[in-house]
Amino acid sequence: FTIKTHSGPTPLALRLIQGGIIRPTYIYRDPRDAMISAMDNGRKARAKGRQNAFSELTDFNKAVEFMLNYLKIWDSWIHSEATLHTRYENLLSNYDAEVLRLIEFLGIPMKTQEVNAVLEKYRPEKARGGQMGIHYSKGRTGRYREKFSEGELTILNNKFGPYLEPMGYAIG
Repeated sequence: FTIKTHSGPTPLALRLIQGGIIRPTYIYRDPRDAMISAMDNGRKARAKGRQNAFSELTDFNKAVEFMLNYLKIWDSWIHSEATLHTRYENLLSNYDAEVLRLIEFLGIPMKTQEVNAVLEKYRPEKARGGQMGIHYSKGRTGRYREKFSEGELTILNNKFGPYLEPMGYAIG
């Protein structure tokens, strides 16, 4: 079964990983694009009178601090050698290869109808047609270049800079 979390590995989880009881996968995204998505999600929730994890992201500075916490979580997962790590952007650009890595890591038989049905359902290009709720609702990378001012980009690159290159992202 699957557990989705936005937190770092707990001591119990680390023991279960080390014991081979669970096989964690960790998908991460360019924090500048993730910040835009979080802010958008929070704005939509507030407009509907709802609270969610992103509702408090009412301005740029709050969102930066929020994302810095997520980068610390990334840092904790990336040091878990028994964890399969992949970038969100790789899932968008090379879905079949990334899914193959995931299937092999999890030891799932590939040639079953059930597996194929799931793989097709979550194919990124299907979400672009309006399918919501599977984390590919926009599927655009590099949106931060359009959304943030030069001054904001400088702040983001300075604050997130120590993480960007190890994550596989260019500063700029």
